[in-house]
Amino acid sequence: MDLSWRRWALRVGAAALIAVVAAAWPYRLIGGSASDEVDRLAGELDRTRRAAAVQRRHIAELRREIDALADEPTAIEEFARRELGMVRPGEVVLRFESGKPPAPAKGVE
Repeated sequence: MDLSWRRWALRVGAAALIAVVAAAWPYRLIGGSASDEVDRLAGELDRTRRAAAVQRRHIAELRREIDALADEPTAIEEFARRELGMVRPGEVVLRFESGKPPAPAKGVE
């Protein structure tokens, strides 16, 4: 009885087992698939692109304000009023703040 086919099958099986273990070992060593890393990096790239778009809009708004301050005389006054809280002599400033109205005084209905 010729048992050479059994030896051959055993050797092929052992080689296949060694190949599977050798292929799976780096995967286990790294701790995950490369697709997880690609997905994470793609999400980070998307967040970065959105943040860059927001910053570009902000820069464009600041450039428009710079141009207005350079070209329009009334823009300087508006900027001073809005950003610095400046007023002309003799003006009365009324400031309204959002929130709850004050409680009524006692005895007033």
